[in-house]
Amino acid sequence: MVPLHGTVLASYRILGVIGEGGMGVVYRAEHVLLNRPAAIKLLQPEMTRNPDAVARFFNEARAATAIRHPGIVEVFDFGISNEGSAYIVMELLDGESLARRLTRGGPLPAMRAIQFGRQIAGALAAAHSQGIIHRDLKPDNVFLVADPEVPGGERIKLLDFGIAKLASEPAHLTRTRTGALMGTPTYMAPEQCRGVQLDHRADLYALGCILFECVCGRPPFVGEGIGDVLSAHIHLAPPAPSQLALVPPVLEAVILRLLAKAPGDRPAMASQVIQQLDAAVTDAAQPPAALNARAPSRAALTTLTGANIARPSAPLRRWTLPAALAALALTAVGVAAVVGSSAPPAAEDAASLPALADAVAPVLDTTAAPTAVDAGPAIDAAAVVTLSIDSAPPGATVLADSVVVGRTPLRTQRPVRTGAVTLIVRLAGYRDATLRLPGDRSIETTIVLERKLRKPPPASRAPTAADRTVNPY
Repeated sequence: MVPLHGTVLASYRILGVIGEGGMGVVYRAEHVLLNRPAAIKLLQPEMTRNPDAVARFFNEARAATAIRHPGIVEVFDFGISNEGSAYIVMELLDGESLARRLTRGGPLPAMRAIQFGRQIAGALAAAHSQGIIHRDLKPDNVFLVADPEVPGGERIKLLDFGIAKLASEPAHLTRTRTGALMGTPTYMAPEQCRGVQLDHRADLYALGCILFECVCGRPPFVGEGIGDVLSAHIHLAPPAPSQLALVPPVLEAVILRLLAKAPGDRPAMASQVIQQLDAAVTDAAQPPAALNARAPSRAALTTLTGANIARPSAPLRRWTLPAALAALALTAVGVAAVVGSSAPPAAEDAASLPALADAVAPVLDTTAAPTAVDAGPAIDAAAVVTLSIDSAPPGATVLADSVVVGRTPLRTQRPVRTGAVTLIVRLAGYRDATLRLPGDRSIETTIVLERKLRKPPPASRAPTAADRTVNPY
């Protein structure tokens, strides 16, 4: 399947491999006559034999050519190669994804988040005007390229319309043949999580998740598995961004409107989001002290996930979710959120979590009843401190007052506070480590965790008459 260097496909000469995945390969290429650089996505031959997979693959090409917007990756050509593989030829982008930017640099300044959010909203407005719903908007699908002509010097490009819903799309492509839902749970709107009819406002909810992550450094909802995240989107109020970071009140209001559970409570159109973000620009220009002084009270927040959780290093990827299985998981998690125990989970229980647990960030005990997060002692609005906590071995959960604040290695900023901060470092198979740190200065420390002693197995004994089974037949 892999073309050799110099092979010509659709008038483009293959120059090398950019990336490879389970469904296909992306190549760097150049037009043989125009010398125009390009990227070619080539679907695996076995995937090309699946008509539905090809239709979804070509959705990206049809969507991009229908929208024709500077914030949407440009597609030059698509078709089937002589070897039988479906391909898309698109512009070659030089930059990085928003996901990589957040992982590499942490939360963005409010002004930069507004600039990116405004551009995303503009691209969505163009897509929605053509009857196209992205349905998988997330930081991985927002690419950043240098452009001195736009505020901030970087332009966003929306990628991967592979599961987008086109106005002309056959109904059977909205779902898989088994009735599965498609999307990335971390950024899916409540109606998308429930598997009901959705419209363009699902993309606006995803934009709210992205903006939340841009300013707070983590998505609004994280969980040990898919069911936790889906249930949170459906049932739980999102944390107030100002509880996790210094966020301008106007920007916070925009984010929370985008994250409304009911589509009717969100902005009606992406163009309205642009206007609201424009109104947040003046607020974002305020110094941190002024922002914190104007921030709303945080004592009334009630949520299961109101913690300052670091951005997952490997967030939940796009999943095909069987509807019946998702409904069963949501029912179980929803009941647990209402009648669950108030005790935090034992460290030993974490070892029995499904394999998905190592692909997501830590989360509060979702079997615990919601509790109000206290605002704590008075905060010096003009200063923040940095906590840098590592553990040996790494990957431990860090809790403050039974609230998860991240996973080691953890680096986070918090407003200065009087008094001490007590942290617990927890890892399955190891004893909890307790730290008592001053709240008024930055700390950098590494904790060596002590492994728990396993109980010895019961001593073996010789079989007795009571152990023998007699077959009466």
